[in-house]
Amino acid sequence: MRNVAHYLWCTQQALLKSQAGELGFFGAYLEDRLSYAHRLGLIEELPRHDEEVLDVGKQITLLDIEKLVASEWRRDNASDGGFTFSECEDANGKQTVFINPDLPETEKRLLEDYAKVKGASIVAIGEIPPLQRGEILEHTEAERYAKLRWNFAWRKYTVVGVADGITNEFVYEYKTTGSRCLLNSAKPVGLAQADLYGYFFQRPRKRVQIKIVAEGKTETYDEPVDIAEAEQILVAFARLDEGEPARPPQPPWKCRNCDFNNVCPISHTRQMVNNR
Repeated sequence: MRNVAHYLWCTQQALLKSQAGELGFFGAYLEDRLSYAHRLGLIEELPRHDEEVLDVGKQITLLDIEKLVASEWRRDNASDGGFTFSECEDANGKQTVFINPDLPETEKRLLEDYAKVKGASIVAIGEIPPLQRGEILEHTEAERYAKLRWNFAWRKYTVVGVADGITNEFVYEYKTTGSRCLLNSAKPVGLAQADLYGYFFQRPRKRVQIKIVAEGKTETYDEPVDIAEAEQILVAFARLDEGEPARPPQPPWKCRNCDFNNVCPISHTRQMVNNR
């Protein structure tokens, strides 16, 4: 669902990311259906024949998923050990370490010594690559609710997604962005992603939080789930998959920071125009 919501960030990127991740999504689809069927008592052992594996989980209903959501909430809270540190490379390929500033001083000193041994620089949260930074902040600052990955049939597609949180009344989504000027690009994607979760998990409301790293401030949006918006994005994505031309993203800098700019036709066209 995250890739579908990225239609509002860049239509071409949304399609390319979905195509690149198809095998992984299929693996998640099989894993969840087998695992949940076992947890629900629908099977006692794995089927012996490959053809039978695809039939497992067909009888799982949304009511069954609700039961799993409740049990996942209890298990997640019982097993959370907290975040300590993260290792990554900076733009120049140099090793860096981010240490959770809320750790006890003795633990922080041990991790600082570890960084020295590794020859790594200790960095602040704003110096971490955006993707890894978002994962860290989600772990340390996002509100805690039950979360569960599941797949939903829509037309000829199977849509796989895991909301950052699910309650009886709303779905929860947590995002980060570097600065307030980037909020206008990040907000529509976050709201759309929550709409998709609300649409498929059948929740009436969404709660979206976006952390603006440069300000250390979090914007919160509590709104009704927009069913029409979710359906519109699904239809638009399907048309794109069926061959409708993708729209160039705005502003153009999105192409420079895209993992697919080497294979994207829009990026190639822009590079040719700029090189004239």
